Amino acid sequence: MNNKGFTLAEVLITLGIIGVIAALTMPSLITNYQKKQIVAQLKKAYSTFSQALVLSQYENGYSSEWDVTEAGSSYEENLAYFEKYWKPYLKVLKVCKTMQECGYKYGGYAMLNDKQKFSYYGAYNNQIPGFIYGDGTYAYIRPYGFNNTKLQLLSIDLNGAKAPNIIGKDVFQFSINTTKGTITGYSAGDYTSCTVENIQNYSEASRNCASKIIHDGWEIKSDYPW
Repeated sequence: MNNKGFTLAEVLITLGIIGVIAALTMPSLITNYQKKQIVAQLKKAYSTFSQALVLSQYENGYSSEWDVTEAGSSYEENLAYFEKYWKPYLKVLKVCKTMQECGYKYGGYAMLNDKQKFSYYGAYNNQIPGFIYGDGTYAYIRPYGFNNTKLQLLSIDLNGAKAPNIIGKDVFQFSINTTKGTITGYSAGDYTSCTVENIQNYSEASRNCASKIIHDGWEIKSDYPW
């Protein structure tokens, strides 16, 4: 009988080819998985706050009639607003006066164009209560409307204090328009500035990246500045 099989050299060559293919494809597979995971978490967070807005209006009246805080309101005023209109409708685990109280090393976030500078738009000079809810997501709601526009900024960090803490990566921002009773991507849903070129030249462009994900049908597409 003639026993046929692979030689050691053939096995090693085959394993080498498989290793090369894996090395080339694994980073792409991992990135695609991360993107899908982020989108699923972001969609869930958006739904959570949208439902909370509906429930709060059911009990507290139309949001256009709410006693909304404005830019410059004190911590106590912002806390009272949050505790009345939002906290009862979210599964809040902890309320923090500072980001450090919620486990953060820094008091702010980094931007996509400067991933080492954690100084952007944290809890805003400790005037805003941050909170952990659900499965560990960190968020805060702060007023940023002027001329009585009653706009509120909703900032969501999908994995809480865990890295990378970068706006457009695991942190996303939205506008709550209490006059209209709607939640959109930041800057009224403008997504056009969330591009690689804009982010390189304009740090705040990262803040509109949630709008882009929504506009693209809840997907992180190839032109997203990941």
